[in-house]
Amino acid sequence: MATLKEISELTGYSIATISRVLNHDVSLSVTDSTREEILRVAGKLDYESKSVRSSRKKAAQLRIGMIEMMDSQMKLEAPYYLYLKSSLDKSCFEEGFETVTLQYDEEEECYKSNSQSGLNGIIAVGQFGARQVHAMEQWTNQIVFLDSSPYEDRFSSVVPNFQVGIHQGVNYLAEMGHKTIAFVGPLMSTDSMGNDAPEKRRKIFGEYMKYYRKDLKAVYLDTDREAANVLEKTSAYLKEEKNPATAFFTFNEATAIGVMQGVQQMGYRVPEDFSILSYNDTVLATLMQPQLSSISIHLEEMAQEAVKLLRRGLLESGTPHMKIAIPSSLSERESVKRLE
Repeated sequence: MATLKEISELTGYSIATISRVLNHDVSLSVTDSTREEILRVAGKLDYESKSVRSSRKKAAQLRIGMIEMMDSQMKLEAPYYLYLKSSLDKSCFEEGFETVTLQYDEEEECYKSNSQSGLNGIIAVGQFGARQVHAMEQWTNQIVFLDSSPYEDRFSSVVPNFQVGIHQGVNYLAEMGHKTIAFVGPLMSTDSMGNDAPEKRRKIFGEYMKYYRKDLKAVYLDTDREAANVLEKTSAYLKEEKNPATAFFTFNEATAIGVMQGVQQMGYRVPEDFSILSYNDTVLATLMQPQLSSISIHLEEMAQEAVKLLRRGLLESGTPHMKIAIPSSLSERESVKRLE
């Protein structure tokens, strides 16, 4: 796994600066390019530290369009997509694909590229509206969606299996002795078409606790996606609640950071006083102090499956469209304490 020292050596920034960037320290004044460089290097080190996969025969050179729903600023606020795109870039390289970046033109409602050559297929990362999907089809109808599944009768897709992950997380916290669990994250999110919809993880958490874990108590801290807002809501909750939850199950790592800061602001410690279980499990989880116990949704595997689906659709005629939900796994670290 990556360390702060390794990131410092490769970027030239101090360990203190890197730590403050990763912890969303709002008092630190750094450029977006600095933040992006630190996050990218952290992800690169984490990827390279893992076992090298056995080589396989590469496909014939194919030109693949790469589309992201987020701009650079949005990816800095949600590093999940930064690391997902990085995993996709690596998977395409390993497969021998030539990749071309496509940008959406809002006025003309079309995707444009510096290259005017045709594309064999497209991999689109994130959620996209009907107009954007239609614009993609002007290039090719061989499209695979990564992290969303619009028009399942027309396109293949790869998504994380949130149901498995939430069940794993709740059961793990229960096994560790926690009887009251607080889910922390937004009430609303977006569906596969980018429309407002109830946040999936929160909804699954509520249903599972209500129907299958009646021995546990569910609490909700509805926040936005900013760590500062999460800090504020967590601090207020701990100040006002006489019998607070002993464990916080967070929407993602930025949320986990906000919860940790809120706990510390109130004079408590993690995990001695309160436990935190995070979602996503990117390299950020191992760079926190304490390191975050997390539900891993396996970004590398998601990217690899998207590439496989596109390759199969391009090389095998009549292939049916498929939706692959990647199961999650639990990464136990330091932020969850077993209660006696």
